[in-house]
Amino acid sequence: MIYLFELSKEHPTLPKAEILACLEAHRIKHRVLELNENVLLIKADSDEEKIKEISNRLSMTFYVDKLLFSAPTGDLDKIREEAVKNKISQNQGTIGVKHRNRSENVDSRPVKKILAEVYAKNRVVKLEKPDVEIRAFITDEKVYVGVKEAEINRKSFEKRKVQHRPFFSPVSLHPRLARTLVNLSKIKPHETLLDPFCGTGGFLIEAGLIGAETIGCDIKEEMIEGCRKTLDFYKIKKYKLFRCDIGETPRYVKKVDAVVTDLPYGKSTTTLGEELFSLYTRAFKTIAEVLKRNKRAVVGMSNADVLDLGANFFDLKEQFEYRVHRSLKRIFGVYEK
Repeated sequence: MIYLFELSKEHPTLPKAEILACLEAHRIKHRVLELNENVLLIKADSDEEKIKEISNRLSMTFYVDKLLFSAPTGDLDKIREEAVKNKISQNQGTIGVKHRNRSENVDSRPVKKILAEVYAKNRVVKLEKPDVEIRAFITDEKVYVGVKEAEINRKSFEKRKVQHRPFFSPVSLHPRLARTLVNLSKIKPHETLLDPFCGTGGFLIEAGLIGAETIGCDIKEEMIEGCRKTLDFYKIKKYKLFRCDIGETPRYVKKVDAVVTDLPYGKSTTTLGEELFSLYTRAFKTIAEVLKRNKRAVVGMSNADVLDLGANFFDLKEQFEYRVHRSLKRIFGVYEK
């Protein structure tokens, strides 16, 4: 089966990396057929339920569709020909035809009209929540047409923004970015994820919501108590929290399957007077001690030099630069032990 992932474009490379990490986490054999800033097409040897499991984890994708065909954007005859060739069963209830137009130069109306004529003929049309949704994804070069398999609930991330939590810090990452970074760790449901600088618990929330068991550590009691309130607020059940220095973490935490953390870096966080690179060195050493072999650590930092520091303890697999807001840029390193 060929699946089309409609990418959000909020970052040049993170949406693709997130999808591929989730596919590998769930051991779905796949081959990338096409990749650009708009879409990722894969051929996967998997049933639909596993793909839906993946979809429920994603944050930087809009929809996942079963691809029917693709055709050059300007060739309406070819689009009609392919639509006729790739019809679907007539016994699937109501139908709707929708589209997303990523091109400023293409009028989507003729494309949508053709698809409606082919797929909705002699069918009951329902625009809201039809039994079958035909989706056209239009770019400058191609039109991709598929049957909607899953829609990512992006509004749920907005509802978990820091201002809606019982306890928060103004430097907390957006939940959508936090979920992406958790997914990059390849954590599986029921495995254990550690954040040794857990702060208000943003990573622990997102990991808990996909079924992982979570452990959070922080040197400030205020953060531990606030994090507990937040996790309870979002009904995260399987978590443990410890107030401790990063070097003490192995006393409380045995081996874990993933580490996702954002290193302290500025005025809004505390290092208790310790020089940053000394703290970072101890952090990487501790992470290496508690992380299982062949598992991943995803680490946020404000300075690219810290990437090399982490590479003294792990293999650096990927790195991403992300502008959190106008005055704050973060770099995320994906390491493997």
